[in-house]
Amino acid sequence: MATARILIVEDERIIAADLRRHVTRLGYEVVGMVGSGAAAIEHAQTLHPDLILMDIGLPGSMNGLEAAGSIWEALQIPVVYVTAYVDDQTLRQARTPAPLLVVRKPFDGRQLQTTLAQVLYSISQGDTPCDV
Repeated sequence: MATARILIVEDERIIAADLRRHVTRLGYEVVGMVGSGAAAIEHAQTLHPDLILMDIGLPGSMNGLEAAGSIWEALQIPVVYVTAYVDDQTLRQARTPAPLLVVRKPFDGRQLQTTLAQVLYSISQGDTPCDV
């Protein structure tokens, strides 16, 4: 697989920059960084990334779970949630395929690396996110 193209959806600039630094250091291409659900949908439609790192708690009328669900339904782009909100009730709202892949904030570089490698390997093998 060519270098994976990743869209980062995170409203906290410092966290977004840290994610970009880690993702780039791992050899992946960051195709964009946005801070809202609506911008995530727009950029996903335009850029067609291989994977989206999505915060759940986004400002505005659409949270990350809703944005990820819309993106999955329209484009089947897998999403890894990067969030501090990982309670069962919140995750039950997700409309993306199971299993839900979550990197907890504050994130650990190794956990991020392992999760990205797992998802991207699965994609390269032709598996759907449900098979990860």
